[in-house]
Amino acid sequence: MATKKTDKEKAEKPAKKAAAKEVETAGEKKAQPKKAKAKVERRPLLPKTPFAKHGENNEWLLVDVAGLPVGRVSSYIAQLLMGKHKPLYTRHADTGDSVVVINAKQAKFTGKKWEQKVYQHHTNYPGGLKTHSAADVRDTYPERIIQKAVYRMLPKYKGHMTRRWYSKLFVYGENEHPHKAQQPKPVKLPNLGVN
Repeated sequence: MATKKTDKEKAEKPAKKAAAKEVETAGEKKAQPKKAKAKVERRPLLPKTPFAKHGENNEWLLVDVAGLPVGRVSSYIAQLLMGKHKPLYTRHADTGDSVVVINAKQAKFTGKKWEQKVYQHHTNYPGGLKTHSAADVRDTYPERIIQKAVYRMLPKYKGHMTRRWYSKLFVYGENEHPHKAQQPKPVKLPNLGVN
């Protein structure tokens, strides 16, 4: 059986150990002279990766789509909305620009798409499938052609971000727009295959 230690014995044991350590360290300190501490040179830290915040460096851009193919110009507009043209692009943040599109009525389709391309929507009633050709949509709501093309080119797996990007797109059928106070900068488009 183990014997129980008294309170005196418990208190004496740590005190003896501490006294023995002091004697050892005192002897070592007397024997060794003090040395100057050498500075340890550390490697420089890697630069931090910058992460943009929502709406950081947001600009207003003006895109004229007169005479340009709908698909090609829409993919470029989608990149402007997402901010992929900026070096500070951050996937989880809205770093894109607001885009004002003018002359949507004069955008063009190649081939026979004005007659063959079809836009459909359903009224959610039985037999409520509505179908309109691209030419009909151009005559009634020319903005919708660009709006639908750009929306379909934004990634769908980022639902909330897609809606946020899409809300910064402003499309107008004619040359006039009500965003002159924002002073949108005209965008020089790359070669979209149009001579």
